[in-house]
Amino acid sequence: MTPKFAIKNLHKRFGHKKVLEGVDLEIKTGESMVIIGGSGSGKSVLLKCLLGLIKADSGSIEMDGKQILKESNAQNEARLRDIGVVFQGSALFDSISVWENVAFRLIHAQHMPKNKAKEIALEKLAAVGLSPSVAELSPAEISGGMQRRVALARAIATQPHVLFFDEPTSGLDPIFSSVINDLILTCVKDLGATALTITHDMKIARHVADRIAMLYEGKIIWCGPADKIERCDNPYVQQFINGLSTGPIELETEIKRVA
Repeated sequence: MTPKFAIKNLHKRFGHKKVLEGVDLEIKTGESMVIIGGSGSGKSVLLKCLLGLIKADSGSIEMDGKQILKESNAQNEARLRDIGVVFQGSALFDSISVWENVAFRLIHAQHMPKNKAKEIALEKLAAVGLSPSVAELSPAEISGGMQRRVALARAIATQPHVLFFDEPTSGLDPIFSSVINDLILTCVKDLGATALTITHDMKIARHVADRIAMLYEGKIIWCGPADKIERCDNPYVQQFINGLSTGPIELETEIKRVA
């Protein structure tokens, strides 16, 4: 079966800094893949390459067997219609209400009448456990955990077949993190979607992943079933998932001056 995404020998650098140095990864249709790795490991850059927001220097990315690195802006926009994204920090629009945030793509991309779009927005808000009373509020009037739920409702509003989650529990307390983890599982299952989550939080990785891949120094150094990661013999993976201060991963101990 053709994978949803096939990434081969992907490279990306910014000036002299190499970020991705030959990433190879396949994401199967309908699976929940989680990519783990420390800050600066290239997780967000890889996600942005998949979204077409950043152009890779070389390599290959296929979605449903079609090469996306050379697609036009119009082709990229058409492809993104089937992808829902929960950005780090939620990335809600402060100037419009909660329901308008959820319905944004329905109104502005699909040109749906506002009354119909609002119906769908309220339905999706209910799906993530938010009442209609929240819909008329502005994002500034709700908590960070509720904002993350709104972002999830927005991501699923168009019934996408692919969902991307960028550090979905970052900055949330343990209770809200667990709520978001459960909602991710429910939404992925209800949509039958392929999901990709990038995170450094092993709790969410263990909770939502079918498979886990670790990105280190621009490469995937381990990939396998989520229930196998605890017993893998890769010392880099073991240091990371157990939060050990000693091991092959070198910690930055000096503050670098900016010239």
